Amino acid sequence: MEYSMFMLAFACVLHSMGAGIVCYLLKLYLEHCAEGKEAGIQEPEYVREINNRLNFNDVETERDLL
Repeated sequence: MEYSMFMLAFACVLHSMGAGIVCYLLKLYLEHCAEGKEAGIQEPEYVREINNRLNFNDVETERDLL
């Protein structure tokens, strides 16, 4: 059974796209890790406010149940 040139080209394009997506996701992950180290991995202010309100009102969340 012979493959057409279209199928061979399509397979090459798919492999290239897959490799490109993997490289892009790796780049995003490395940037995310670098930002976390620079910021000291601190919560944003609005997250601290929400946590304070939840603790003040004694609200149980899924996180507390774990």
